[in-house]
Amino acid sequence: MNLVPLIFEQLTIHGPWLLFVMAILETCFVTGLMVPSGLATSAATIIVLEGDLALAPVVVAAVCGGWVGDTLGFWIGRAWGARVLRQGGRWQALLGGRLQEVEDLFGRHPVYSVTVARLISFVRTVMPMAAGMSGLSYRRYVPYEFVGVVGWAAIYVSIGFAGREGWQAATRMFGVGGAIGFALVGVTAYLVVRRRGRPAAPQDAG
Repeated sequence: MNLVPLIFEQLTIHGPWLLFVMAILETCFVTGLMVPSGLATSAATIIVLEGDLALAPVVVAAVCGGWVGDTLGFWIGRAWGARVLRQGGRWQALLGGRLQEVEDLFGRHPVYSVTVARLISFVRTVMPMAAGMSGLSYRRYVPYEFVGVVGWAAIYVSIGFAGREGWQAATRMFGVGGAIGFALVGVTAYLVVRRRGRPAAPQDAG
């Protein structure tokens, strides 16, 4: 089943409560890698513009859900991270040698390690746990995290506004079929340029 229509359907039924839960799940644990709360925020914004939801509850749900998820993730990292490192094994091998680097990053540059990290897909799903595992205090973590989660919500709400307006403009100019074709061409061109821009893999001398 296509994910986007499913998200639209469920948001229309359950409203901001679903967005709130998704925002919590995205950053409270590593399972958040499979929870597209950013996409859901943009979709909810489009539904707002269609007149089926109010904007204020959507924004509050996104921000509050993100804050709760980040707080849970922080304390899970604080409680669970030390236990994992003590037990050894694979996680200890991956993190143990870099724990001092992580602590230095969060201690010296929380605006990057917390605020900016909160805006980056995939990175934000592990940022709260990494912050909890570092020596960063919760009192210092909260203001940087809150700025990040507000910025995250603002970005995806803006994407929802821009996406709807751009889609309406394209359908007025080209019709629905033409707009879809134009979008596919744009995506294809982007992928081709991105692929060509990647550095070539080094060749073995032989």
